[in-house]
Amino acid sequence: MPCSDVTEILSVTLGADDCLKAYTFSKRSCGKGVGVESLLIDQLGGKSLQELLAYSAEEFLSEFPIVDEIEEFLSLKHLFAVQGALEVLTGKESGGKDDPFAASGVSYGEDETVVEGRISVDLMTEKIEACGNCGTCGSDKVTEGRTANEARRAARA
Repeated sequence: MPCSDVTEILSVTLGADDCLKAYTFSKRSCGKGVGVESLLIDQLGGKSLQELLAYSAEEFLSEFPIVDEIEEFLSLKHLFAVQGALEVLTGKESGGKDDPFAASGVSYGEDETVVEGRISVDLMTEKIEACGNCGTCGSDKVTEGRTANEARRAARA
């Protein structure tokens, strides 16, 4: 029986040079990864905090094309989750309980900084859906995403 607790936990580790050293993104209840626990470490590992914060969905997907829609969704979820944690770490977001990333702690060591917290599944899903509305990359997926998002919003209204 699947677990009804969909809360997700994120831990992001930066090295002394403020570059991504590691991250884990998992379900709070069972500890299993969201997709794969560190799905984007090969793509994002070693990038600076500023580079990571500057990545748009379109830039990421242009640099790392993904054909499968589920993998694309999970990849954007991981990207936005890591960015959410870094936004809290840098003070761009507050990291409160109603934010996409609610920080539970930040620890500083000689060689690394670790920020941990909870991801709001609903807010993260809305952010991923919203990225289909920008229209800047001109892809068919963006147009399809925009149409699907508009239909969902109309259904909710």
